[in-house]
Amino acid sequence: MKKFLLVLLFFYLGFVLFMPKINLYYTLENFAKKEHVEIKEGVLKDRWWDLKIDEAKVYYDGISSFVAAHATIVPWIVYNRVHLSDVRPSKELERILRVHAKSVILTHSLLDYKHLLIEAEGDFGLLHGTLDLMARQVKLILEPSEKFKNHSMVRQYFKKGEEGLVYESKL
Repeated sequence: MKKFLLVLLFFYLGFVLFMPKINLYYTLENFAKKEHVEIKEGVLKDRWWDLKIDEAKVYYDGISSFVAAHATIVPWIVYNRVHLSDVRPSKELERILRVHAKSVILTHSLLDYKHLLIEAEGDFGLLHGTLDLMARQVKLILEPSEKFKNHSMVRQYFKKGEEGLVYESKL
């Protein structure tokens, strides 16, 4: 039994390390296009255990939405994580939405396969929540910074709830 588990572990690690992460990324990019999301990347680098992307630009319905200076994707099948750093709106949206996120982390695990966990930190404060993949619902909880507390976007989209300022929507 121990040998079987050891062989299984080595097979899993070998599969993850030698997985063509760049091809997997392009497959994900094609899947996102069906949802009207297009990702343009500067440099892709497969680093065995993860995939690093520099200067990722995201477009929604052909409109430039946001830019992430760095993105790291950890595709380990049972645990997947996307970490975006230095995320800001595109120049077109910056006039409307002046928000800068130092870090955005999206996590998905097979143990909780129905949900995608969302965490973000920036000049707006702290944001955490979930995206229910089956029901296609998003729930975000914001702990706003002092500077962002009276921002029009907070008043317009976030409602006062038991957990704090809550945003709920269907996709």
